[in-house]
Amino acid sequence: MKAKNRTRDTARKPNLREQVYGIVRERIQMGLIRLEDRLVDHDIAEELEVSRMPVREALMQLKSEGLLEGTARGFVLRRFTLGEMNEIFEIRTLLEPAAAASASVHAGPKGLADMKAALECAEDAHARTDIDEFMRSNAHFRWAWLTMVPNRELAEVISRYIDHVQVVRLVTMDDKEIRSIILQGMRGLYEAFLSGDTELVRIRMLGHARAAAACYYSAYQKMLEQSAQEQATNRA
Repeated sequence: MKAKNRTRDTARKPNLREQVYGIVRERIQMGLIRLEDRLVDHDIAEELEVSRMPVREALMQLKSEGLLEGTARGFVLRRFTLGEMNEIFEIRTLLEPAAAASASVHAGPKGLADMKAALECAEDAHARTDIDEFMRSNAHFRWAWLTMVPNRELAEVISRYIDHVQVVRLVTMDDKEIRSIILQGMRGLYEAFLSGDTELVRIRMLGHARAAAACYYSAYQKMLEQSAQEQATNRA
């Protein structure tokens, strides 16, 4: 009886809160929610044609997970301090190489095909300077290899930490050089998965994670310099 109940629970459809949560989180991952956007429960409920309560609950869950922060007029993407970003990147460099190596052992034709398709879309978007499409392709690439991680709890933890740096992607993806670095990392990781060499996958993922951190610090320094210039101009 208990086994049947567990099976029935596993197969159940997501409730309204879970559905709204999934929709909003996917929009965050795909770069569809920008830094200037405000997420208001009433507006989202009207768009999705649901009541405000499940929307409110979904937004509060995303806030509790560190993806959003509340304001007087709805929710916005969370802004992280430099210290917080240091800790997030440290965690990613510890978890992602081992997870990717594990995923490569279980890599199947579909997962590899999904990685290839996402990589090709990212290359095309980069050539056309389509930043939004590049971000979506980058998200699909991450999903492709994370789906092959056998430890689903580990995959979910990594996914959340990757979501946390969405603000970073929104700030850095405008830079052509940074997009080139990210694309190079994606190519290297895909080639490593194809080779079946788990140690190479681990090394490539570690390099990819470190490159992501370096891109952020470069963008952060540029933002500081720009802010200083603006302040100097205002004083003048």
